[in-house]
This record gives sequence, structure tokens and C-alpha cells, in this order.
Amino acid sequence: MRKNNTIKALCLLAAFVSASFGAKAQFTHLEQSIYLNFNLPTAQFNDDVLLNALDEQVPMTRFNAGKDAIFGFGLGYRVSYRFDVGFGEVSPYLHADFQWNRVSGDMRERYMNAGDGKAPNYFNVPIFVGVNYRYQLNEIFTPFAEFGIGPDFFFITKETGNTPAAGNFKLRYQTTTNVAFQLGAGCYFGQHVSASIHYNGYGKHAIKYNGNGPEEVHLAAANAATTATQTRSIGMLSLRIGFHF
Repeated sequence: MRKNNTIKALCLLAAFVSASFGAKAQFTHLEQSIYLNFNLPTAQFNDDVLLNALDEQVPMTRFNAGKDAIFGFGLGYRVSYRFDVGFGEVSPYLHADFQWNRVSGDMRERYMNAGDGKAPNYFNVPIFVGVNYRYQLNEIFTPFAEFGIGPDFFFITKETGNTPAAGNFKLRYQTTTNVAFQLGAGCYFGQHVSASIHYNGYGKHAIKYNGNGPEEVHLAAANAATTATQTRSIGMLSLRIGFHF
């Protein structure tokens, strides 16, 4: 008798769980997204370099690396799960970006004149965990807002060249990590395309050499005598075009 009751209870529990998953499936949806990002650097990331007495600053050294960034591009990938909450949809997400920025054309030209040198490039790889809220106005327009937080990995590629003051130089920088956030708002157009404006705040990154840096007094850095840690506040304003599946 007890065995029959146990079997009935298990069958009833299985039916209840199956019904629950069936009901849940009506209100949730797994979504994957690919993004094209067009980035405008902000904060110190966009600052001018400190020029020396010869009106040039090559190499940049850690006193100027992380500055002079210009308009850049990026790619992003996201996986999210949409929940219908009755007055819109809420979507927790995991999002990763790969952002690229160069230094200005004037700076790149200075490196070319420095023994056919190579200017540094900047890469940011943020990984965000966040939430998106959207509300469908009609079949075409669905406005949304979102917030995310997570680590950002900041890469500066090596810089090389040859100048009378510095001689042959090759500077490599450490990859740094800092807590980052993103805020965004935009609109879905139908089900598969969106456009939005985002601000990505990557925080302050310490600028350090990978290995032993050169003796900076020989590199004509504007403030080479100081030994204080150099930090750079990195931010971006991004236009993001999304494709959703």
C-alpha cells in the first residue's frame, strides 16, 4: 500500500514538474546576440600626451601610454534569457566585448619618423554580468535599458623606434584588470536588430612595464624623475548595433 502511494506521489510530482517547465517555456526565451561597436574614448583615455621640449613625445613611456586614443571599433557577444514579467521583459545576461583603439594620426606619424617605429594600440576586453529591461510598444519598436558590471582587461601593445634622445627602444606593458560597468539604452527594431548608446566605464588602470622598463631619464619623458604609479582612467561612449537570434 505504501509502495503504491509512493509511486503515485512520484508520478504526481513528475507531472507537476513537467507542467511547470511547460508553463515556464511560454514565458522565457534563450537569446544570443552579436554586436558591432563604434567607440569614442572618454576620460584620460582621450587626453593629449605631454610633449617634451622638442615638441614631440616618442616613445610615449608609461607617463603617456593609455592616452591619445581615437575613435575605435569592437565586437561583442552576449547570451541572455528573457523572462516575461507582465509589464515587459527582464533579461539577465553574460556579455563580452573586444574593443580596439589606435593613437592619433599625428602620434603614429611621429613613430614612423622615429626609425620607422611602431606606435602602441589599445585593446579592452570587458566581461559583463548584467540585466536588460525591455517594453514592447508595438511589433516594430521595443525600447530597452540595461546595466552590467564585471572585469575589464586592458592591453597596450609594444612601442618601438629609434630617436637621438632615446636610442633604439622597445617598450612592453603589462596587461591590467579593473572593475568596469556599462550603462545603455536603445531600441529593438522587430525581433532581430537593435541600436543603442552605451557608456562603458573601465575604471583606473595602472600603467606598468612588462619586465624592467628603460631608464626613463634617457627617454625625455616630461616627468621622468617621479616614481609614482601612473594610472589611467579609461572610458568609452559606444554606438552599438546588435543582431539577435
